[in-house]
Amino acid sequence: MSSKVIVYNAEYEKESLKDKIKRALEYFDLPNFKGKRVFIKPNLLMASSPDKAITTHPTVIEAIIEILKEKEAREIFIGDTPGNTSTNLDHLYRVTGMKEVAERQKVNLVNLYTYGVVNIKSEVAGNIPLTKFIKEVDYIINVPKLKTHTFMLMTCTIKNTFGLVPGMNKSRMHAIAINPENFAKILVEIFSEVNPVINIVDAIVGMEGEGPSAGTPRKFGKIITGKDPVAVDVVSSLLLGYKPEEIYTNLIAYKKGLGEINIEKIEVIGEEKAKIYNHDVVKVKNFYSLSKNVPAFMGSITSFLYNKFIRQYPVIEDEKCIKCRICENSCPNKAITYDPNKMIIDYKKCISCFCCHELCPQKAIRLEKSLLARRLFR
Repeated sequence: MSSKVIVYNAEYEKESLKDKIKRALEYFDLPNFKGKRVFIKPNLLMASSPDKAITTHPTVIEAIIEILKEKEAREIFIGDTPGNTSTNLDHLYRVTGMKEVAERQKVNLVNLYTYGVVNIKSEVAGNIPLTKFIKEVDYIINVPKLKTHTFMLMTCTIKNTFGLVPGMNKSRMHAIAINPENFAKILVEIFSEVNPVINIVDAIVGMEGEGPSAGTPRKFGKIITGKDPVAVDVVSSLLLGYKPEEIYTNLIAYKKGLGEINIEKIEVIGEEKAKIYNHDVVKVKNFYSLSKNVPAFMGSITSFLYNKFIRQYPVIEDEKCIKCRICENSCPNKAITYDPNKMIIDYKKCISCFCCHELCPQKAIRLEKSLLARRLFR
């Protein structure tokens, strides 16, 4: 893998941005996109307007779409799952500007909850459910937003693919991996499975302070491109004023052979290395320093408590159900069965992916939170 990282000065002006991304892509041996289905994965953490710097800016996404059209991609998709499972996806896409871009460019916004899941093996979590949609496209383009992060110090290239874990399974991953090092292992496992063909970081306006959503927008004025996810995140961590080895995802991904962590071995094009590091970025303060020293064994205890007491789960409303069995057929973990007058959910098998809820044509499945979850996630 090439450890080139392209760093260009950039603004949210589409034609200029498109030209810079196109030039950056020329440095890499990318596949032929002609006739292919390509999925663009932005960071859409929550329904927030682009000026808040919480989500990937729609101008970056639109520039990438136009480049893919010039390369004759057959179908282009945009999608993510928000951190809050109760967020309405249509509202999310509208507020973040993705819906307007998709309609103008005539590309597809996808509801990743409706595709079921594929489980991958995990050293920390046992298994991790990812949206099955990643198996239905030819290539994935990863387009994260550069931000500080109260738990991981930074969210960028490697962490962005965590959005492909649907439903409250995100919360389950956090419950299992309650210190940053173990959570970083999960993030690296996810990234390895997703395996984006290229990473393009929106670091034009990022976030400092208590990110990823409660911080302050910070203009970095950069668009960062690379195939090597570690090298891209090393450059990104320097922009945030961190030493690369301070970021657990950098260390763990490097040890797994995903890329280069030594800035001296990374070829940075378009910007002098000495000018990348920012000394004055406002860093995260409280939660990271508290959580990094939590013993790893606590994760198994927390996971048990989470799965038993803190969860969101589907409930079938019998009076609305017409026994079409779409829920049964769409359940990735075979947790729903027909018995023969009603549909039954086996909650020991249910992984809270909510495929049944999304696909029910009668809206006969509602989502309920446990009592403790209602108190914690109001």
